[in-house]
Amino acid sequence: MVVETAVIVARGVGAVSPLTQAGGVSLLTRAVLTAQKAGATTCYLLAEPHDMEALQTELRRDSRVTAQLVWMGPNTVVETRGREEPGQQLSCALFPVNSVFRHPLLLALAARVARSGSVVVATTDGVPVVIVTPHALTLTVLLAVAQGNSWEESVALLLQGGVHAVEVSAQLCARVTDSRTVARAERALLRSLENARDGIVDTYFNRKLSRPLSRWLLRTSLSPNQVTLLSCGVGLLGALCFVLGGYWGPLVGACLLQGAVVLDCCDGEIARLKFLESPLGEWLDIVCDTAVHLAVFVGIGVAVWRGGPSSHALLLAGILVLGGCLAFPLVTLAEKTEVAGEQRDGWEDRWIKKLLAALTTRDFSVLIVASAALGKLEWFLWGAAIGAQVFWLSLAWLLFRAGRFVRLRHAWEKKGWG
Repeated sequence: MVVETAVIVARGVGAVSPLTQAGGVSLLTRAVLTAQKAGATTCYLLAEPHDMEALQTELRRDSRVTAQLVWMGPNTVVETRGREEPGQQLSCALFPVNSVFRHPLLLALAARVARSGSVVVATTDGVPVVIVTPHALTLTVLLAVAQGNSWEESVALLLQGGVHAVEVSAQLCARVTDSRTVARAERALLRSLENARDGIVDTYFNRKLSRPLSRWLLRTSLSPNQVTLLSCGVGLLGALCFVLGGYWGPLVGACLLQGAVVLDCCDGEIARLKFLESPLGEWLDIVCDTAVHLAVFVGIGVAVWRGGPSSHALLLAGILVLGGCLAFPLVTLAEKTEVAGEQRDGWEDRWIKKLLAALTTRDFSVLIVASAALGKLEWFLWGAAIGAQVFWLSLAWLLFRAGRFVRLRHAWEKKGWG
């Protein structure tokens, strides 16, 4: 089910202004970009005539807004033409500008519309926050909104006939009614940013620290890529601390690495909340993570060598770095062919997914902190050096078994690269 059209009510929603900032962008911009992420190619915006110029200026200067915008005043009557293709089901979403949520909620509601064929109303605390209707009712939706004097009155006009009600958790949707509820909306947005690859430490520790930090960073001019570089800098500083050796150098380095891990959570949170995700950001994140990991591994090797000295410490560090370098192109290949793997869905593809999840989890940083605190970095060095070789060899074998190397070569040939 695709949400092809959105009707965004920017008037009659209380004292809050559509230009109020929430999660680093205005409520108006967030509403339009959220609808776009759910598939909307046309957004109807109902606003007061005296507000339209300011609201239009807000969206006009934002290059991320690509949907067609149709501005409506009170009692405006418009005609709509759906672009529904054979076999494709479309729907229309209706929500006030002060309903703050992420696009997966719209997609989930649209799926319910596809199953039931009727209007679905999502409520939180008993108050309607989002309405999704079959696309055939789009004109009815527009008329109901244009004739209503407020969001509540518009909803009353719509909720006639068969309606399915869905109670939405406050974790998935929040309403901004005044300046005090902005913080609650931001917390709801951050809590909704689930990552399937988060490990136990990420879930119960790193995210607990990153979310309040991200809320603060959202109020700054720092971009997600700049936060990624900041995280990289902190991680590399931690690697240098390991080189100092002794007890406190590695312990401080491990703590700095843990701080870098928390910042590494923040860049993705900020990118998703500000709608600033990009291929460059994804690439930069992978490269910076790899650079920090390799530098830390070298630093641990030097720390163990200086503490012994242990004749095999530098050799183990070299083996560990080699394993990391060999794993990097294989991980990149696995991620580039992830869609093909999901379509094939063999046991090899499922194991590749598990290996990637194990690699991308940040839980290993806690092992480094514990090893440094106990003065047993050599234990981590032995385990990681052996584990790295097992990882890249296993991944290479699974990728070969799944035919991913062949798929990549075919993709290159199609693009004329080889």
